[in-house]
Amino acid sequence: MKPIANDSISFAAFNSAGLPIPPALPDSLLTDSVAEPVYGLIIENPIVREDPPVADKEEIGVSFVWLLLLGLFCAVALKFKNNARYLKAIISDLTDVRTRQNAFDETVKETSFLILLNVLWVCSIGILLWQTIMLTVGHPPIGYSFSIPDRPGLGIALCIGTTSIYTILMALAYWVIGFVFTDSSRAALWLKGAGASQGLETVLLLPLAALSLSYGDWMLQLLEIAAGVVILGKIIFIYKGFRIFFNQFSSWMLFLYYLCSVEIVPLILTYLATLQLCSVLL
Repeated sequence: MKPIANDSISFAAFNSAGLPIPPALPDSLLTDSVAEPVYGLIIENPIVREDPPVADKEEIGVSFVWLLLLGLFCAVALKFKNNARYLKAIISDLTDVRTRQNAFDETVKETSFLILLNVLWVCSIGILLWQTIMLTVGHPPIGYSFSIPDRPGLGIALCIGTTSIYTILMALAYWVIGFVFTDSSRAALWLKGAGASQGLETVLLLPLAALSLSYGDWMLQLLEIAAGVVILGKIIFIYKGFRIFFNQFSSWMLFLYYLCSVEIVPLILTYLATLQLCSVLL
């Protein structure tokens, strides 16, 4: 048998005698009727894996605000559960003008409960103050240069701070005015009425502040209700102060001076100071 080259094996067929078989002619009918396969390359967009969303710093700040409100609410609820007569005592502090045999005969637990309510009042008013600022100045008209950045976490913290300063200064003012124009017992009674007024306001201001954080479409209505609650509490407290200090017709002029200088002006100054601080620090 004749040796066959290796490179011819892949290109020709051989019969039993070792002779190459000529290739068959292509069948035109077969090739015309059967389509040849077509190969191609399909390019698809790679799968984009989105990274998990990173929490914004302001969202974290608002979460801390919620945590603060929840913690204070739980502390007040636990304190109120132990003795429900605290609420009755607070209402008496707001309306009663008679000096007790001992002006400081309330228990330590009653005082701590009132302090917790006032701390919760400060936080609630701070939140509502921030919402008021954003509603009035946060979206200024075109051409108005003064504006406040929409940073709720830091803004609420700043408003809570200014509200705390307002509460402390007002307590000092009540004590000084009461001590100058009357005795220490009546001054303590008047100061107790201020704390009781804010403590009772907290019952309504807390849910309003919580709703303002979640429902921006209701902001104007919520702020109007909150303003009505604060005004009503001020009216009741001012009436108590009038019953304590003023007993003559000539005292009306002094009462008007007190009303403007102690109750109205500090509110305006607190709002303006908060606006200035927010524009500088935010």
